[in-house]
Amino acid sequence: MFQYNKDFSYEEKMSDSLIITSEHTKEEYKQICEKLLKHNYENTNGLLNKPGIDIYLLLKENDKIIGAISCDTFNMCMYIDVLWLDKEYRGLGYGKKLISQAEKIAKENGCIFSHTCTYNYQSPDFYKACGYEVFGEISDYPNGIIQYFLKKKL
Repeated sequence: MFQYNKDFSYEEKMSDSLIITSEHTKEEYKQICEKLLKHNYENTNGLLNKPGIDIYLLLKENDKIIGAISCDTFNMCMYIDVLWLDKEYRGLGYGKKLISQAEKIAKENGCIFSHTCTYNYQSPDFYKACGYEVFGEISDYPNGIIQYFLKKKL
């Protein structure tokens, strides 16, 4: 089984009452995220929550999931977090259908652009074929891996 995260432990005493530590609870992590969201919300004059919908579209065949797109919306934009198609269904137009429907929903709810990131071993050419343009890249990964950042006006 694939394991993404490996456990590690770190602690450094900065003063008698201050430490940097890797030890945390789910509740502490939730508190950190809530504080960041509060800061972001206040500093975007509430725009962070607009249009405030999550877009999840599944492609199924006989109740078997063969593809999906998952998008967040914030600051009047749509971010494509996950786009996946089973290997045997790629190249048949289903990915374009998923992305175009998600874009339509986002635009109907006020989003003015969409953005995402992908790697050279994933789908940069697919996104370009869907009208996305590369606006940045990171090529400092080992083994020739490149990460692309793409956007599209809706």
